[in-house]
Amino acid sequence: MPTLNRIRLEAVEDAGGGCLRLVCAPASLIAPMPGQFYMVRGPWEADPLLPRPFSIARFRSFKNGQIQLEFLLRIIGRGTRLLGTARAGSELDVLGPLGIGFEQPPGDSAWMVAGGIGIAPFPALIDAIATPKRKLSLLVGARTEAEIPGFNDFAANLTGGVEIATDDGSAGFAGTVVDLLASRLDRASDQTPSQVYVCGPHAMMEAAAAVCMDAGIPCSVSLEAPMGCGMGTCRGCVIRTFRNTNFTICTEGPVTDANVIWSEQNSQ
Repeated sequence: MPTLNRIRLEAVEDAGGGCLRLVCAPASLIAPMPGQFYMVRGPWEADPLLPRPFSIARFRSFKNGQIQLEFLLRIIGRGTRLLGTARAGSELDVLGPLGIGFEQPPGDSAWMVAGGIGIAPFPALIDAIATPKRKLSLLVGARTEAEIPGFNDFAANLTGGVEIATDDGSAGFAGTVVDLLASRLDRASDQTPSQVYVCGPHAMMEAAAAVCMDAGIPCSVSLEAPMGCGMGTCRGCVIRTFRNTNFTICTEGPVTDANVIWSEQNSQ
């Protein structure tokens, strides 16, 4: 069961690409799974009323049973702007862990494909699935070089390397991260991954899922949507699947097989 806890911020750090890393002090919490999320409310008054959903970027377990959480955010609206003003010593109300997280890849190779702040759930995933024999790669896309989030603090386990794509060609591959994914699959030949994990804007994930389907590679996506409660009550995060059924992101996701959402569309 998720729990509501008040925890203290230990540090607020520049994470690169216009993003901030919120590092919480260790606390007595339920350990999350990579890909799960928390509803977070910062040190503000009644406006905004509702908390904001954030993927768990990283967590550490201590011998005394305490858990340290990290969140990665980009300032977009009022809620993230207020969180961005928080400082060490501020307190956050966090409800979680919530939702369904990532599963282990079926083989010894996995790629993570991130669109901008979609990189947020991947540090925790990389920590969880890294093994001496498993080859992990990260593909990161952004509009410009200045918007690429940092990854140096978790790059050690990326034995398959990191590749960058920018829409304007200012760094790395010139094009979208989906174009980069398709290009890398063409180059990989017999070294294709056993699993691809994708997080980013909805349209970007749909396009990446289509590329993976064409290549016959399993694809898991971490969906995003505005949420009011995070537990399926408010119905604010419901999307329609290709079967014209409702999919509630906060309880049936946020992580799911891409075929659940887009299979028929992508096969056309």
